[in-house]
Amino acid sequence: MNNNSHILRSLQIIEGESPLSAAHWIMKMNDLLKLSNDLTRKRGLSLILTQDRAHKSKTDLIAHLIMSGPLFVISGDEWLPAFALPRIIRKQTTQVKPILSRLYTARASTCYRLLDSLAGIAPKGEPILVLEFLHTFYDDDIPMRTRLFKLRECCGELKRLSLSRPVIVMTRETKTEEFEKFMPALDSVADRTITLESETQQITQPALF
Repeated sequence: MNNNSHILRSLQIIEGESPLSAAHWIMKMNDLLKLSNDLTRKRGLSLILTQDRAHKSKTDLIAHLIMSGPLFVISGDEWLPAFALPRIIRKQTTQVKPILSRLYTARASTCYRLLDSLAGIAPKGEPILVLEFLHTFYDDDIPMRTRLFKLRECCGELKRLSLSRPVIVMTRETKTEEFEKFMPALDSVADRTITLESETQQITQPALF
């Protein structure tokens, strides 16, 4: 049994106890990075639920993925890694610019733009990483009925893409009524779900004595 299989087997939630229908794991960022290449080698949709904004974790994941090849990132809240990303790459190679050139990005400020971005992607190509997927659907200026309709359309596009290429979707898990309304549509198209521990939980506290 390889090390990645051991990680999954040790972290998998027993089927039936998980609130989600797909395979579900809880893990730290370091464990996720060990599995990230496996997630991008095969087609399918991996859903990663974060407990906070997780900017550091997202930057680490992007850096790790583009070290292996091209990556298309769509940001649902318009955040994308800036100065931290080249610094991480520089620690691993002197070929910073060639590695960064593998990263393709798009920003989606509304659920309409998110749908347009997903619908415009060809079926086959590099892995796709969608950051803060649900963020644009929290816009109260758009009627809930419209948001739910656009969400289902976006999830349909995610499913279409995941049939022929790897897709990773990251979104923040919140204890809100809206999240509970939105999550079933996203859960229904996920092949596997990973709950990422919060960045504060992942910090090792120094001993006092």
